[in-house]
Amino acid sequence: MKKKLSSVVVCLTPFDDEGRLDESAFRRQLGRLRDAGVCVYMAGSGSGEAYSLTKEERDRVMTIAVEELKGKVPVRAMGCEPHVVGDMVEFMQAAERAKVDAAQIFSLDIGHAAKPTFAELERYYSTVIESTSLPVYISSHKAAGYFVPIDLIEKLVRRYPTIAGVAYSGTDTGYIASLIARVGDQVEVHSAGPGNALTVLGLGGNGFMGGEGNFCPQLFASVISAWEQKDYERLRIDFGKLIEFTTISGKYGGGSAMRAMKPLMNAFGLPGGTLRPPRMPVSDADLQEAIKAVLKIDIPGTPPLVAR
Repeated sequence: MKKKLSSVVVCLTPFDDEGRLDESAFRRQLGRLRDAGVCVYMAGSGSGEAYSLTKEERDRVMTIAVEELKGKVPVRAMGCEPHVVGDMVEFMQAAERAKVDAAQIFSLDIGHAAKPTFAELERYYSTVIESTSLPVYISSHKAAGYFVPIDLIEKLVRRYPTIAGVAYSGTDTGYIASLIARVGDQVEVHSAGPGNALTVLGLGGNGFMGGEGNFCPQLFASVISAWEQKDYERLRIDFGKLIEFTTISGKYGGGSAMRAMKPLMNAFGLPGGTLRPPRMPVSDADLQEAIKAVLKIDIPGTPPLVAR
C-alpha cells in the first residue's frame, strides 16, 4: 500500500498590539495553510506560544482551527510539554471536546533536568492514550533533553491502535532508520523540523513538520509533491530554498521561538502579529538583515514588502 506523505505546519498564534488573541489574523493564517494543502498543528508550545495562553484562549484557538480547517486539511492539537501526567490528560480532553482530528503527546518534563525512566514513560503514555479516543502522535523531541526509547514506542504501537504517528526531532539517522524499520509500516513517521525531511522520506517515512511553514506553506507542500512526482530537480531547488529559510529563521531569533518569524511575516503583510512576554522580537537591524536574506531566496508565494 502506498504511504500517505505530508508536510505539517506548526501554526503560530497571532496576538494584537495589546497582547490579545487576534482571531481575525489567526483565521487568515489558517486560511493560508489550508490553501497550501498542508496538515496543521496549532496551540503548540513552540511556534504557537501556547505556554502564554490561558486555558480559555487555548480552547478558543482549537475551536477556531476546527472551524477553518476541519474536513479540508488535517487539523491537530499540539499542546505543551507537561510536568505531570494530569496536565496532558486535561489537554487531551480539551482537544477531544474541540473535535480536532488528532492530538500530539509531548515528552514528559518532570523538572530540574531530571529524565523520566522507561517505566515512568510507559505509565505516562499509557495513561494519556487511554484517556482519549482521539488518534495521537508521539513526540520524541530534543527539547525534552532525551528521546523516547524506540523499544517503548514499538511496545506502545503494538498495544494501542489509536497511535497514528511519531515525530522525531534529532540528528541521529540511526534512530530514524530504526524507528521507520520497526514501526513505519504501522504508523506515520515525520521529521520534526525540515533538516531530516529527505532522510525520513528516503528511508520510507512520511514527511516532515515545522514552524517555518508559517511563512512559506507553499514551499512546504512543494517539497512533498516534488518527491511524490519524482521531480528531483524541483526537489533540489525547493528543498534548498527551505533549508536556506530554516537557517535564516534559526540565525535571527531561534526558529520556533518566533522572534524573527512574526516580524518577518508582518514585514511582508502576512498575519504574524506580536509576541507575548517574555519573548521579544529581534532588533530592527536583525530584521532588516533577515528580510534581505529572505528576498535573495525567492520563495514562491512571497508577497511584496509592506511599505514602512
